[in-house]
Amino acid sequence: MHPDRHGLITRTAAMGAGYTNTELQRLCARGELIRIVPGMYAQRELCSTLDPQGMHRLTAIAATATNAEAAVVSHVSAAVLHGLDLWNTDLHRVHLTIPGGKGRTTSRLHVHSASLPAPFVTVEQGISVTALDRTVVDCARLLDLDHAVVIGDSALRSKKVSMDRLRAALEVSARMNGIGAARRAVAAMSGLSESPGESLSRLRMKQYGFPDPVLQQVLRVGTEFLARVDFYWKRWRLVGEFDGMGKYSTGQTLAQEKLREDELRDRGLEVFRWTWKDLWQFGKVRERFDRACARAERRR
Repeated sequence: MHPDRHGLITRTAAMGAGYTNTELQRLCARGELIRIVPGMYAQRELCSTLDPQGMHRLTAIAATATNAEAAVVSHVSAAVLHGLDLWNTDLHRVHLTIPGGKGRTTSRLHVHSASLPAPFVTVEQGISVTALDRTVVDCARLLDLDHAVVIGDSALRSKKVSMDRLRAALEVSARMNGIGAARRAVAAMSGLSESPGESLSRLRMKQYGFPDPVLQQVLRVGTEFLARVDFYWKRWRLVGEFDGMGKYSTGQTLAQEKLREDELRDRGLEVFRWTWKDLWQFGKVRERFDRACARAERRR
C-alpha cells in the first residue's frame, strides 16, 4: 500500500493492492494502520509524528475526500490548514462548509451550510479551504473571544490578510449567526502580538483597565539599539514582558535575558513580567503594574 501525497491510504487503493477488508481490520486492530475516517487510513509511523494540529489537518483532508458533496474546509479546520496559531482550541470535530448543502453534526464532523462566494474560497495543500478573511470571521462567530483573537492575530501577523479585508468579510457575513461576537473579536485583533500569550495578555489588559501600551516597541539610546519589548508605556518608561512556556530553553538563554533586563533597568526603565499562569489571575499583574508605575513616579 502506498500512501498518497498527504499520507493517506484509501480502502479502494488498499484493495487494489490486494488487501481484503479483513486484513485492513486486522492491521487496524494491531495499530499498524490508523483509521482516520471511514474508508481512509494512515500508517502508524506517520500518525506518531503528528501533533494535534497535524492530526486534525490529516483528518480534514480525509473528510473532504470522502464527502459525497463538494465540501470546503472551514472554521477552525481552515485555520489549521492555513497554519495559523491556535491556543487550546477544540479540534475534536472537523469543520466543512457545503454551499447550498445540508448542515449536520456528528461526533467527529460538523458540516455547515452557508453561501461561499468565490473570493472566499482558496486552495491549500490541494484542498479547497475558506480564504483567510472568511476563516477568521467564521472562527470569530463560533469561538469565544480569547480563542478567536489568537487566531485573528496570527492571520494579521502573517501579512496575508489585512484589517480592511476582515472588516469587509464581516459585512458580507452580516446576517450570519454569531456576527455580533465576530465584530467584537475583530475589533480586538492586532497583528503586532507575536504569540498566543501576548494576544491573551492584551485582552486581559483591556479587561483590567490598563492604559493602552505600545506593542513591540523598539528602545534605543541615541542610535544604539537597546531592545524590542512586548509592551511599553512611555509615560512611566515601563516595559511589560510575557514569559511564554519554553522561552528560556537553556541556562544560557535565561542568563542572556537576565542581562538584557539588567541593561534596561540600568537605563532607568522599569520592567515587570508575567507567565501563562498569571493570565488567569491577572489582578496580580495589575498590582505589579501599579507598583512599577509608582516607582517610576517617585524617580521623577
